[in-house]
Order: sequence, then C-alpha cells, then structure tokens
Amino acid sequence: MIDFAFLQVADSLLGRIPSFLGGERILEPQGNFILTTGALVLAAIFGYMLWKKSIRSTQARDSGSTVLPQEISSILEQAMFHRSRVDVGFHPISASRQTNSCALYELAGTGITLELLAGVSPAENWIGKVMVCYFRLPRGEKSPYFYKFISNVVGLHAIGDVAYLTLSLPDKVELGQKRRHLRLEVPPTDVRDFRIWASTENTTFHLESDLSKWPKPLAIMTGTSGEGLKVVDISGSGIKFAFHPTHCPGLGEYVVKNPLLFMRLDLEALGKMSFPAYYIASRLRTKNQDFDTGLLMLGYEFMEFCSDQGAETLQWTKVEEDSGIDDIVTWVFRRHLELYREQENV
Repeated sequence: MIDFAFLQVADSLLGRIPSFLGGERILEPQGNFILTTGALVLAAIFGYMLWKKSIRSTQARDSGSTVLPQEISSILEQAMFHRSRVDVGFHPISASRQTNSCALYELAGTGITLELLAGVSPAENWIGKVMVCYFRLPRGEKSPYFYKFISNVVGLHAIGDVAYLTLSLPDKVELGQKRRHLRLEVPPTDVRDFRIWASTENTTFHLESDLSKWPKPLAIMTGTSGEGLKVVDISGSGIKFAFHPTHCPGLGEYVVKNPLLFMRLDLEALGKMSFPAYYIASRLRTKNQDFDTGLLMLGYEFMEFCSDQGAETLQWTKVEEDSGIDDIVTWVFRRHLELYREQENV
C-alpha cells in the first residue's frame, strides 16, 4: 500500500455536521417531547430513503454481472459462436461433487440445451434441480473471460446414445474470475480525459478537487488527441498506456526513476449509466519498449483512488486487492458487451 501523507488528513464526518441544532433555548417538556419524536420520525424516513437508494445503486452497478436479458443473450451467443465448453454441476458446488463437461448445443428463447458427453445418463430426478454452470470466452492470444450462471433443469431428452439437458434461461450471468482481471482494449473515443502527474509527497495538491490547482500534467490524452499518449487497455485494477518519449519528454524522464504516478481517468457514459472521473495513485508494474519505433508501453497497478464529484477535498481510498475500482470494473464489463453487439451489427 502507498503510504501517502494525504491519507492522514481526512476530516471526521461528525465534524462537518452544522451546529444549527445547537443553542441554549430551553423547551418545555411537552414541546421537547414533540420535537424529539418528530426528529426521530424524520430521521427514520431519511434513513429509509438512503437505504433504498443504496439498494438501487447496488443493483444497477453489480460489478462484473448482468441481469439485463439483452446482455445475457449477448454473452451466451458469444459462447455459442465459440463453441465454448460448459461445466455444470448441482448447486452448490462442493469438493465432493463433480462437474460434467457439456457442449452448448442450442440457445432459444425458452431455454439453453446442453449436449452431455457420451456415457453420461442424467436421471429423471434431475428435473427441477438447480445447476451452476461455468464457461469461458476465448480472446485470441489474450486471457479468456470466465463466466458462470445458475439455472434450473427443465427438460431431458436423448438422441441415440447422446443425452441432452435443457436449462431455463438464467436471470443473471456473472464473472467466474476475480473482477479485477477483466481487461478491455478501449477505443480512443471512449476516453474523455486521461492525464498524468508526477507523484510528489511533499505537496498537498492531490487533496485539491479543483483541477486548476494541480500542477501542469506530464501528459494529457483527451479523446483522439493525446500529445503522443494513448490508453491501450483498462481493468478494474490497472491501466496500460503507450507514448513516444520524444512527444512526452517530461513523462519519459520521470518514469525512468520513479515508479509512482498520479492520474485522472474520465470514461464516456454507457447509455444512461454515467461514471465519475477518478483520481488514481498507481504503481509501475510492467515496462516494454519497441526499439524500432521508440514507443514505450507501461502497465500501472491502481493503488488508491477517489472520485471527482465536487467535494471540497479529495478523499482517497485503498484499492481492494480482489475487486479493483468497482465503477471501472462495471464500465469494462458493460463496454465489452456493447462492443460485441456493435460487431454483430456490422
């Protein structure tokens, strides 16, 4: 973890609550009781509204999963196209229970039909059972995406010696891998703003929510204009970017000796779902250079972050090792599905 000095200056939430409820006015007992009761009722209503908002937000941004029928169909259609193997087992999966490998035979509006291996004979009592299914989508030379879903057995039939298992369409498909590893190559137009600063621990500019109070960036990329800087790919836990040192001399000189960077990443909205810009403290993990072209490609791991949402000061939070930055994971997952649908329509 990066031990930045700014992590020590977060104000107490209680210290920010206005003191308008204070004062020395003395109420009569009855008036005091009525006021107290009213305050408790208002507090309960306000708390309930916040809880409902939190639930809706969680449901809308369940990172690395989707409950939208169109997106579920896109994922399963990709699996069908790639003839992905599906490993199924009774839910919940335990060490004592085995999974069976199947082929995705048919995808219809009424269900998913899986072809079992020769010699596997499902019993009639499988109907109504809950199954958990795992599959992956290949990505050429890149690491595949792993998915899983839970569904009910709704039918069995056989053609010759081969048995077929029909499952209901799942209500939800989610990543079967650590969310932070879901990585996507992004078109330049997906990046509203990406800029990089040197990491200096003897200043407090990284607390400023006003971007004009930050020093001059080492490099900036805005849409397709990047001063030689280009975002290559993004995940919930890191970013890879490339640049020509001759076009970004300050950045090229800095990364030679310093592994830490500050960056600001602002991604385009996806449909009706918008995402805040994020300030991110990151550490260098990979470094490659094409000596023919001079292009330098750097991979950085996200260490700490905060959202740019108009607060007086930026409040930094550690990036959880297993999950990454939640909003960026969601953005990558949903953008991947969008790009697939766009390719289908070409």
